[in-house]
Amino acid sequence: MIVLNAEPNGYSEKAIESWKQKGYTYKASAWNEIDNSNSFNDVNILIVRLARKVDSKVLDKFPSLTHLFSATTGLDHIETGALKERNIKLVSLRGHDDFLKTIPSTAEHTWALLLALIRNIPAANEDVKRGNWNRDEFRGYQLKEKKIGIIGLGRTGKKIASYAQAFDMQLQYFDPYVNEQSFHKCNSLEELLSSSDIISIHVHLNEETHQLIGKHNIGLIKKDSLLINTSRGNILDEIAVAEALQSKKIKGVATDVLSTELADIKLSPFWQAQQQKENIIITPHIGGATCDAMWACEEYLVQQNFAD
Repeated sequence: MIVLNAEPNGYSEKAIESWKQKGYTYKASAWNEIDNSNSFNDVNILIVRLARKVDSKVLDKFPSLTHLFSATTGLDHIETGALKERNIKLVSLRGHDDFLKTIPSTAEHTWALLLALIRNIPAANEDVKRGNWNRDEFRGYQLKEKKIGIIGLGRTGKKIASYAQAFDMQLQYFDPYVNEQSFHKCNSLEELLSSSDIISIHVHLNEETHQLIGKHNIGLIKKDSLLINTSRGNILDEIAVAEALQSKKIKGVATDVLSTELADIKLSPFWQAQQQKENIIITPHIGGATCDAMWACEEYLVQQNFAD
């Protein structure tokens, strides 16, 4: 039985040892090797991260594949219908809530983006690199008493709520599937958008959340509000949000994800707005990409009983 890792850079050594102890032969590969090969007839398990879309074209190269491993909760990088057609079992972190509560990386990155945005840290740093010391040009705002609106009060949303409390912020949320009496629950997304100083998004991408914020409601957001997204790019209508940013209807955007990240980031309206010096911070989907968290997730998945 052969396990092939398409994205082996930094993969957990403990996880590799666990594969071997289970009787598997572990092999490291790369996407360019997969692209340039016609078939991997002897591979039974394929490991991926988020670099590429796993679609029918990829799966056709693995006729003996029984399992696809992805140590992620989001699955938009995988053509799940193609897996079902081939009777390939997907093994991911989706639904492993108790374990995921021990992994705060995405929440921590969200908070880093929030602080960087409200305190103008990237722009100030770049200005100092140019030899300047313009203290007054980069005045930001403190978080105390600002109202944060959290969209999705799941695992990450609740962690963000705890950070907000530590910073003495006002807190509200919208989540039709959660009733947390410790915080103010907005009756609608529109209520949250129209009354929050900072909006932080923490929902899975699906038909219900696709372009959750777009032309139909972007006008409700308070002027000078900040928008943070560490979920998935297509939860936002990037065209509408970029236009709101350029017209100064919102003050800033920080995102760890782009709608075009699996194709071409330069096609993203956010990337294009950033080139025009708009107030937007973009990081390359690194919310969950901490060494210790990734190792823990990789080791956890190997230990699961994934046999049919």
